[in-house]
Amino acid sequence: MITITLAGEGRTWQLAGPGGVELCVENLREAQPAEMALLPHLPAFAGRVVIPHTGGSPLVPAVIAALNPAAIVEIVELDQHDARLLREKLSTLRNVRVLCAADAGPVDSSRQSGVLLVDERLDRLLAFDFIERLDHILPAGSPVLAMMPKKRAPDFSRKLEEHLLKRRMLPTGKGIVVMQGVSGGAPAVWTPREHVFDASTPTEKIQLVTRPGVFAHARPDSGGLALAESFQLEVGAAKLCGDLPESWQGFAAPTENKGSLRILELGCGCGLVGLLLAARLKGDTEFVLVDSNARAVECALRGVELNGFAKIKIENSDVFQPETGAFDVVLGNPPYFAQRRIADYFIEVAAHALRPGGTLWLVSKHGDEIERLASAHHFQVETRHRRGYDISVCRK
Repeated sequence: MITITLAGEGRTWQLAGPGGVELCVENLREAQPAEMALLPHLPAFAGRVVIPHTGGSPLVPAVIAALNPAAIVEIVELDQHDARLLREKLSTLRNVRVLCAADAGPVDSSRQSGVLLVDERLDRLLAFDFIERLDHILPAGSPVLAMMPKKRAPDFSRKLEEHLLKRRMLPTGKGIVVMQGVSGGAPAVWTPREHVFDASTPTEKIQLVTRPGVFAHARPDSGGLALAESFQLEVGAAKLCGDLPESWQGFAAPTENKGSLRILELGCGCGLVGLLLAARLKGDTEFVLVDSNARAVECALRGVELNGFAKIKIENSDVFQPETGAFDVVLGNPPYFAQRRIADYFIEVAAHALRPGGTLWLVSKHGDEIERLASAHHFQVETRHRRGYDISVCRK
């Protein structure tokens, strides 16, 4: 039996590995049936093994690393939060590297194999992107192992057939399909599936850039537009050039030593809200846009460049820690799938980041819940409505 000890808390799992090897995995919170079905079919690995997506689970990379101590397992996650949690969980395995990047790569002959883990939630275009990228960065003839749910296999199998040579399907059962092959089917030029589109409010129009895995892909998000339009209505037609317009009630004018208004957007995605407001609030307004997704930050930077904006700083972080009272306004469009968790995080950051009298603006479908969370942090909350969304204006 081979024992694999992960960091942190969790259960002990007795699992079957390749070649009948028994595995004892300690401190693992959960083992998905698809992962357990894959483990007996893992081949031997050498050199650097690239895994461009794990679905947040450390099990498969941990087993590969433990059974192949001479190999280096290189995990590339799009999101800083996912990468940080995996890095902590896999810290007991010295031959695992966890990176956060917009793309796996660049092309490197030391990478000798790849593993693609398609789960139930992985976006179709993002999975296609991972397949294409693996084929591009691996030397021709490198082994590739791909796992996918059986119900998604027809779609992904066709894509894998375009990029993998010497393919064969493994008889795994358990509701999953595993395909083995070697790289070498891709065209010489790789494209990032970048999409440029227009976004507009009644007063402004900008261009944005997105890619698979970035919110919102190839279209302006209606919630983000509702937030930007509500904020623009509050500001009114005046431009900010050192003084705030009278129509912007509740905001104090910048002090003499401050010199400019500072706006922070949390979870900026491709930059929809922040860049629409930057187009409107010309002058001395300074913007800081933050997102945990490395690809989103890359797209937002492209949007800044495309629209010729200045005084916009963009950071890739999932634990952004601004100075106390550093901002006049905080904006956020928390993802709905996370329920209250990320909205609560945005409120906590805003409570620290805003100066007295500053305002947090959040867009959601559940303004009553936002009001309850913000009130717990001593915000005074007013809820407005636009495009079917609740706009929570929370004054510190």
